[in-house]
Formats: sequence, C-alpha cells, structure tokens
Amino acid sequence: MGFVFAQALASIRRFYHEVHYERPKRVRSISLILVILLVAAVAAGVYFWWPLSAENGADQRISPSTRPVADTDRVLRIGLVPEYDVFALRRSYQGVTEYLGQKLGRRVKVVTLTSYQAVLADFQERQIDGAFLGSLVALLAMDRYGAQVLVKPEQPGGVSTYRGVIFVRADSPIRSLDDLGGQSIAMLRATYAGSLFPISELAQRNLMMGHAAPRITWMGTHDEVIDAVVSGRVAVGAVKDLRLDRFEKSHSNEKLRRLATSKGVPNNALVMRSDLSEQLSQQIAQVLQEMDNDAEGRQALANLGAKRFVACSRDQYDPIYEMTESIGSAWALVGVTGEAPKRPKAK
Repeated sequence: MGFVFAQALASIRRFYHEVHYERPKRVRSISLILVILLVAAVAAGVYFWWPLSAENGADQRISPSTRPVADTDRVLRIGLVPEYDVFALRRSYQGVTEYLGQKLGRRVKVVTLTSYQAVLADFQERQIDGAFLGSLVALLAMDRYGAQVLVKPEQPGGVSTYRGVIFVRADSPIRSLDDLGGQSIAMLRATYAGSLFPISELAQRNLMMGHAAPRITWMGTHDEVIDAVVSGRVAVGAVKDLRLDRFEKSHSNEKLRRLATSKGVPNNALVMRSDLSEQLSQQIAQVLQEMDNDAEGRQALANLGAKRFVACSRDQYDPIYEMTESIGSAWALVGVTGEAPKRPKAK
C-alpha cells in the first residue's frame, strides 16, 4: 500500500509542476484546485481502504478449512439425502431440527442434497455443517474430511443399526447368491446396503466379470429398488433391511425372499464437520440424547420413527472396513469417486 501511495503522490507532483510552470495563470488556478481535490481523494482512499485491506489480508492467512466455526454463527446447516420420498423425509426430520434449534438458541436449516457425492462435496466446501448419513458415506466423510460422528437414532425395540439385504420375489427361481450370474439386479450407488454389500458378495464368487456379471440397474432410493423387484422389472434387489421390513409390513400380499444379509452398521447417524467447536458439538450431542426427557422432544422423535438418540462412534463401522479391504479392485463399481476408506492405524 505504501508503494501505491508514493506512486500516486509522484504523479500529482508531476502534474502540479506542469500546470504551475507551463500553463497560463487562469489555467493554473483551475489546475491547482484539481490537484487539491486529487490529493484529498488519495488521502481518503488510504484512510478507509488500508485498514480494510489489512483485515482481509489477515483473513487470507487463516485457511477456511481449518478456522473453527464459532458458537456465535447463527445458522446450523444439516444435510439430508433422500432414501425415500424427499418431502416425507423432510417432514420426518422437521421436528428434530426445530427442537435442536430451540435448545441451541439458533436457527437450524435443513438442506436436501441430491446424492451422496453431493454430501461429500458439501462437507469439503463447508456448505453444510453436518448431515444424517448412511454408514458408507458417513465413514467416507470421517476418512476424507475428518468429520465426527455424534449420535444415531434408536427405534422402538432398541434397533439403532441396519443391515444390507439381497432379495428376490418369493416366486423367483433364484435360490442363492451363486445363482446371480447374468441376472438383472437393482442397486443404489455409494451405499453400504445398496452397492458395497452386494458387489462384495458377488466379487467373492467371481460374478462381477465376464459373461457372469449381473446387469446392474442403478436406482435413486431404496423404495425404488423394492418396487423394481416387486414389479418384475429386475430379478434381484439390494437395500437396507429397515426399508424392506417397512414395505413387507404394509404390503403383506407381496411375498419376498432374502438371499443374504450383511452385518449391522449405524443407521443414519449425525456426522458433523471437523472444524465445529468442540463445545458446540458436545451441545448438539447432549440436546439430541436428552430429547426423550420431555414431551416435545418425544413427539419430534415419534415423527422420525425413533425412541431416542444414542451415542455413536467410528468403531461401529468396522463391517465396512472388512468389506472394503476384501473387495479389491471391485471397489470401483460401488459408485464412489476416489479411494475406499482406510481403517485407522492402531495407536
């Protein structure tokens, strides 16, 4: 800034010398007024712009990805990825987010995202502060961006996990996973139940290559996968068991057969960005875990289909590490850009 100011003054001096010594008297008077105005403009620019420039420079020295989010930031942005109807999904979480906002004394904004890849991009770019995520993407957010898992919902009966299920219609001639060579199968990209689990099972049986490879149809939600199997558009489907359980309870006339079931992993846990203050993260976890202590909180939980929130930790995702370590090059078929998550080294 000092260099720029010096150059401006030098230009003013040259201009003044020219008009004072080389122009008529009347022109010199007018020019002198212009010189005074120009000096005043430069001085004002220095007075107002220099402090702002210094402040901006200080901000630029702090990386946005490492600067903690202060507790005074008023809006907390929580992402959702539709695994069923987007409007129904938003309604089910509305009570929880409103309750959380009231207890924290800040606005909580629900952000609906189009895909799991969009969630990871928004974590990276700090467009969201957290998200309720399926297990695979939750682990990817932890692995790639240092995100922290806080809590997971627990349903009546103590269920807080889900499993992947590979299933067919009850009248299907397919009796086991060994019969899946060349079959049509509906899957969900970048999900534990909908792609990682079925691809892992098929890869172990050498059914992902050559003429034995199944014909994969990628769907948008678990419910769409179920509908594709029930309607006969595909022979096989892969979804989370909780969605299949719900369908079977409400469609008792539709008979399905499960060929394989995976190990359990956390269901739709809340994962928060790593640069949120520890105090804020602890407050969020505490509010959610204490929701079942009052009537308003219990009503919001009921709308979500949950009984309470319970603590969740990274080691509960071990079944995913087991699959990604055994799947090898078939990881590229899961639908996630980049490398598979890596198990943390033992300390």
